[in-house]
Amino acid sequence: MNILITAGGTTETIDGVRSITNTGTGRLGSLIADEFEKSPMINNIYYICAENSFKPAAKKAKIITIESVADLETAVINLFQNEKIDAVIHSMAVSDYRVKSVADISSVSRSLNKADCINDFSIEQAFDENNLIKQNKKISSSIESPIILLEKTPKILPMFKKLSPETILVGFKLLNNVDLNTLFNVAEALMNNNNCDFVLANDAVNIKSDIHKGFLLHKDGRKSEFSTKQEIAKGIVSAVMERIDNI
Repeated sequence: MNILITAGGTTETIDGVRSITNTGTGRLGSLIADEFEKSPMINNIYYICAENSFKPAAKKAKIITIESVADLETAVINLFQNEKIDAVIHSMAVSDYRVKSVADISSVSRSLNKADCINDFSIEQAFDENNLIKQNKKISSSIESPIILLEKTPKILPMFKKLSPETILVGFKLLNNVDLNTLFNVAEALMNNNNCDFVLANDAVNIKSDIHKGFLLHKDGRKSEFSTKQEIAKGIVSAVMERIDNI
């Protein structure tokens, strides 16, 4: 039986020396991998993570390091093309946006002043005309007011069931300072829209060094509550193994 875990966070480059990233550490993902290691049914644990993420101690773990969302997408597709993946735990904090272009505000303003009208097309064109991003080059720090234009990255979560409809899928939803009803509603929407078997719903305000309050939503409507990362790891592994036993 093969398990895929994504963990940590992705990074999107701005230029040759700067990047945009997030606070994902991979700590929870590494604990989930170590918990799966305890099952004799598990053959391989494929662990896709950022270079600086926590890594599992599990001997069955095969580490695949990536940087950007594009790297993650490629790694996932390659893995599914070459291996049968029985379950995916997609805990990675994936960047929603990547850098499309960077321009100086004065240059963009001058270009827009020449435009016949101001609309989405003319704004993007102004950025393209004044794009400061050069391959592996550093944008000069002498630029007073650079503006970054972002574009959406491809969604990774929907890919898993498209690649393998039979694979058990655990999604993650992190919100910040919301009430439980909102958290559950958003997590349930994520589950339904992406055909997840489970979704871990958590709120950033309830995540501290020694506390991690989370709720595992099951497709049948059940909810399991946890108070630490260790409890979450055990709960997810238990739910996945139970689901596998019932297939």
